[in-house]
Amino acid sequence: MKYKILPICVAACLSAAAATYTYVGDVNNDGEVTIADVTSLVNIVLSEEASDNVMTDVNEDNEVSVADITSLVSLVLDGEAPRKVMLDDSDLSEAADVVEDDEDMPAYGDYIENTTFTSTVTITYDGNSASVSGKPTGVSITTSGAHVTIISAIKNVKYVLTGNSTDGSFKIYSEKKFCLTLNGVDLTNPHGAAINNQCGKTLYLVLPEGTDNHLADGDTYAEVELEDQKAAFFSEGQIIFSGKGRLNVDAVGKSGITSDDYIRFRPGTHINVTSTANHGVKANDGIYIDGGVLNVMATAHGVKGINCGGVMEVNGGRTTVITTGNPIIETTELGNDTTSCAAVKADTLLTITGGTLCLKSSGDGGKGINCNNNIVMTGGDVTVVAQGVKDLAAPKGVKCDGTMSVTGGAFYTYSAQSKPLDVQGGVTVGDGHAGYTVTERSVHITF
Repeated sequence: MKYKILPICVAACLSAAAATYTYVGDVNNDGEVTIADVTSLVNIVLSEEASDNVMTDVNEDNEVSVADITSLVSLVLDGEAPRKVMLDDSDLSEAADVVEDDEDMPAYGDYIENTTFTSTVTITYDGNSASVSGKPTGVSITTSGAHVTIISAIKNVKYVLTGNSTDGSFKIYSEKKFCLTLNGVDLTNPHGAAINNQCGKTLYLVLPEGTDNHLADGDTYAEVELEDQKAAFFSEGQIIFSGKGRLNVDAVGKSGITSDDYIRFRPGTHINVTSTANHGVKANDGIYIDGGVLNVMATAHGVKGINCGGVMEVNGGRTTVITTGNPIIETTELGNDTTSCAAVKADTLLTITGGTLCLKSSGDGGKGINCNNNIVMTGGDVTVVAQGVKDLAAPKGVKCDGTMSVTGGAFYTYSAQSKPLDVQGGVTVGDGHAGYTVTERSVHITF
């Protein structure tokens, strides 16, 4: 017998200051996974009544059945259950961002507060059409149904999108940086990117407080010669997210959010990204998470939840990433080349100074963190879980080709069938740590 589990929203990963964790299989919520939980789960399954207790879905197939009892018995016999990692859509209380007002500092240009926008263009989507108000000199605007194309040669322009369309888009060619405000827009482009920025300058993406926004692509893209559109929300230039509104991005054709430059998430933002085709969030030159809520769910072969080609920094906020998928196997002259899933893929330095980072990867050989360079952690609260099988590749909590140092915060990693922590250059744990526990399945460091 089996039945569906009722969906609820659970805050599974909290800040280090309120470090409370749940564990897979802790059905009776006593902080341990024991035979008592098996008894509780058996009684729930036999009752055939739907439950709002997410801990009962041990194998995470969105059903509660005898299969969950089998999985729970295996965890009890193994002697160690992993932490539970779930997407957390709850609000986050965090300090306001401190605006950089020194023009000589590199981050000065990332703060929209340091730019004055003198022209506003409002685009209202309504089904199969879009209307435009405000057309400053130097800005050309064309519409085809609900597909809007902007060509701009002037600076200090703010574009406001509102309304809804299931067959629309916003595409811009601009010689200058600009502001794009999503003011309660629901936009789907069945033939490509919902937002397509062909400008290599900064895109300030503002989410006004109280707004809910949604962007989605289609499963096939109409390609344009000499142009990229790599995601439901694509930008050639930097994307700076700010504001206290919400943005949901659903990708079925390509990635969720992609920048060919870098992406910065500022405090206050609330962004949910789901991709069933490619990566969740990808940036070529860097990803900076300064705050806000970021949830990423990516499901595909070899997919990365967050894929960063440059430096990645986690300085605040609450970021939860879950990936599911088997590896991509490519046969070469040297043998098979395996590309596994990873919740976070960092091609260079990964730095964690604050915030909460919760990562989980399942599927054959999935990695929680896969870093080609060094990992430096001085603060924050990190949970990494690899729950995949070990058939074609090894599922590791953290795989790091360089060195790793932990001198502050709280760090936990677990792997069900391989190394929880695999660091080629060695791990350095700073003096003054409160705990440093290593088991066959996990590594736990606290300060």
